[in-house]
Amino acid sequence: MLYLACWTCLLALLTALGGCSQRHYRLEADREVHELIDEKSYDPRWAIDCFSIEMNPHSRYHDDYDPDRPPMPPDDPAAHEYMHCVDCKKGWPHWHRNGDRYELENPNWRSGLAQYAPLNEKGEVVLDVDTALKLAYMHSPDYQRQLETLYLSALDVSTERFRLDTQFFGGSDVNYTHNGSLIPARLIYDTNLNRYVVRPPTEGNEQNRLTVGRTSSSSPSLQARRRFATAGELIVGFANSFVWEFTGGDANLTSSIGSFSLVQPLLRNAGRHIALEQLTIVERVLLGNVRAFERYRHGFYTRVAIGELGVSGPSRRGGFLGGTGLTGFSGTGSGGLGGVGAATGFGRTGLGTSGGAGAGGAGFAGGGAGTVGGYLGLLQQLQQIRNTQDSLNLQLRTLNLLEAYLDAGVIDLVQVDQFRQNIETERATLLQDQNSLLLTQDNFVMGTLGLPPDLPVALDDELTKQFQLVAPQGTALQTRIANFQEELGNLPDEPNVGELQDLLQRIEPLLPQFEERFIAIEQDLTRMQNLMQQREQTLEDAPRRRVQRESQLLVDSLAEVRQRFQSAAPRLDQLQTGLTPENRRQTTSDLVIWLGEQYRLAGEAILIQARARLEAIVVEPVQLDAETAFQTALANRLDIMNSRASLVDSWRLIAYNANALKSRVDVVMDGNILTDRNNPLSFQARTATVRAGLQFDAPFTRLLERNNYRQALIDYQQDRRSFIQNLDSVHRDMRQLLRRLDELRVNLEIQRRAVAISIRRVDLTQEELNKPVPPPAPGQAAAQLGPTAALNLLTALSDLRNTQNNFMSVWLNYYATRMQLMRELGLMQVDEQGRWIDTPLSPDELPAPEELAPPPAVPIEWMDEAFWETGEEPAAPRNQDTAARPAALELPVRNDRPEQESSAKILPVVATYVPSKPDVPPEMPPHDAGGQLSPLPRRRSTLSETTPDPLPAKPLHPALQPAALRLLDPADRR
Repeated sequence: MLYLACWTCLLALLTALGGCSQRHYRLEADREVHELIDEKSYDPRWAIDCFSIEMNPHSRYHDDYDPDRPPMPPDDPAAHEYMHCVDCKKGWPHWHRNGDRYELENPNWRSGLAQYAPLNEKGEVVLDVDTALKLAYMHSPDYQRQLETLYLSALDVSTERFRLDTQFFGGSDVNYTHNGSLIPARLIYDTNLNRYVVRPPTEGNEQNRLTVGRTSSSSPSLQARRRFATAGELIVGFANSFVWEFTGGDANLTSSIGSFSLVQPLLRNAGRHIALEQLTIVERVLLGNVRAFERYRHGFYTRVAIGELGVSGPSRRGGFLGGTGLTGFSGTGSGGLGGVGAATGFGRTGLGTSGGAGAGGAGFAGGGAGTVGGYLGLLQQLQQIRNTQDSLNLQLRTLNLLEAYLDAGVIDLVQVDQFRQNIETERATLLQDQNSLLLTQDNFVMGTLGLPPDLPVALDDELTKQFQLVAPQGTALQTRIANFQEELGNLPDEPNVGELQDLLQRIEPLLPQFEERFIAIEQDLTRMQNLMQQREQTLEDAPRRRVQRESQLLVDSLAEVRQRFQSAAPRLDQLQTGLTPENRRQTTSDLVIWLGEQYRLAGEAILIQARARLEAIVVEPVQLDAETAFQTALANRLDIMNSRASLVDSWRLIAYNANALKSRVDVVMDGNILTDRNNPLSFQARTATVRAGLQFDAPFTRLLERNNYRQALIDYQQDRRSFIQNLDSVHRDMRQLLRRLDELRVNLEIQRRAVAISIRRVDLTQEELNKPVPPPAPGQAAAQLGPTAALNLLTALSDLRNTQNNFMSVWLNYYATRMQLMRELGLMQVDEQGRWIDTPLSPDELPAPEELAPPPAVPIEWMDEAFWETGEEPAAPRNQDTAARPAALELPVRNDRPEQESSAKILPVVATYVPSKPDVPPEMPPHDAGGQLSPLPRRRSTLSETTPDPLPAKPLHPALQPAALRLLDPADRR
């Protein structure tokens, strides 16, 4: 029997030592966190589906190793020595038990790119907004950090719930005791001799005792603890022991003891507002973090698209002092955690970073709106480079003409060299712009997408194709004509008939290419006319008539150019069929004239198409006034909901700290019951002991508590003012965003007109240069071009490039600002992949404002209790009738509901309360002997006093009571 009991105890001990596996605990934490987040995702506006912090297997940062037993990452060799030997002491030998790893990132992430990202034939990732967003969600460390912060916030809730749950503890001890039979010599007092003597060694009883279990109620074998919502705590324990004595014949004894202890505070540290405060905080913070994460997804899209986050993500309330939950909660300071986190502003009210400034930057000369960031910024820089390249190509083609004029003596060398110098400067600028684009692209790939900068990417410019006013097909046609002109100019004065015939045959395919260009231009004109109605809605009468007139002029111009082409096309067939050795010189001259005319027709067609594309670029109008925008933001923005909740958290700490001013009165009770026989269950009532008492601690010393209470009052007032200012900031941002949109809309029309003027200037200067030079009279020098002919073209080309860039920058900034407006209104919608669902903004379709209760005031009894406990003011009898109190001054709250729903009430609003001195009636000021008013006793004024001539009630601050919000009646009116 003895051996069976020993083996049973040993087996139980070994089983308990192992415990559950690390994987079990990790999966249990994941399961509980998922349940908590699902619990808080009850509203579709911030619901999170399928929450997980596990990274996608294709992610660069995915870790294939066992998360519970990760191998050792690469270590610094010199520092690694201290893990094996430190201060000449041998280190732990099992550091490499899980193995070693040599690569920190996922080695297979590059090979898996083709499975979720489009690649071109060069192996480059083709980036558009959707692809960039998909890559960012999969690889961005910032996004993963937000998920993990939300996870840790849920762990805080789990910890605080556990504090108020029933907690079980258990354990057992095994002790063996041996006492020898010989009692050593010792000093004893001999009463007969009246002195100390040495007692020689004596024989005693040998003891060999094995004890299994615990024998003390202070350290029981099984224990259950429970903290109640009323701040009480109950502890129930059971201790059991088995004792075997092996000396002098085997003997054994089995005994048990049951115990309990109950502590229930009555004043200080008592009440649900004390016991549940930490749990209340973390539950509300988790709800706020779920909302903050949804708003972060909106900001994450704007960061990818336009390079502006503009929001703050989830933030933990716990974990500052290590572990999870509100460890170190004191009820004072930032978030109730003292000074911890104060440097970062943690725990204070706030609406995060503001996006009201709009996407900006240094603009181009001429009234541009600057550059945007993110993916659109890459497209903007790419299109600017293309505009520069188009300008450079046109200058190179014009240089050939100027050099021919220089050989003919119709232009001076200074103008040609000036043109050449400008071309070299343009090449250097183009090279710098290309390098700047590559750097911006590397920063985008690394900083936003979380990928290495050497990832080969290609930009999908579908969004900015509308700004390619000069179609590549048109410039290619004009370049082919210029090449034919150059080839024809290289022929001898008496060209070979075969060479000339071959050239005519190769020129013939130009005719169908012209027809293709005319069809493409007609399509652009049709698109322009279809979009003209949308543009006309935002224009006044005079600009509208001008736009209509110019659009019709473009249609007529295309018809005129096409008619000229159709008249000149048969001439090519005539030159080809009529070519003979006798007229080859004349044919060559006629072909030069024909090609020159076709070159001009191609240029005119290019300009018509550029004007058509220019007029077809429109923006989505926003018809919204600032006040409606502000009310919409108040009703829909998730960060404002969180900020309002944070203010109430600060307000609750007033009651929490006021409680510490009270006396301490605790009801305590404990007891135990023992077994009376050698039986673990033979409990007898006569062995029981019960103790009950009342512990009292007078409030003689409350200086620290007083200071903490005063700090809580100040913190609340600071947070209240900060909340009001934050709402003012939201109102300002709404006004600024709408002003910005209106400015950009008007500026877009200005820049459109500037581009049209620049196109006309380029057309006129080119026409002036291409005009045939009359032959000089006999003995006379050739007629000279104007002294500024080349400079005029350079200036026109430079202004065309700048106005194109300005026009594009204004449109992109309008698009970015409108995106920001939707986010700041709280109306941005993103799908499951995080993509923006762009819907038109109409005041008639705005969501109805939600009903919001007014911000709470400090309850009267909190203030009364605080002053009654500290003895600052004479206390009125607590049992006096309610009517004996001075009548409360009721402030009317404006309730701007529609007339058909009018049910306006006077809602009492208590702003502050301090008990007044009952011996001085407020309506009868005391007089001195001379009849003059005596100064009233120094005391704080209250809103609960009546005044003989009260001032007219002043409406609440509009930021705290927006006109479009319906206020709920407070549940407890005072």
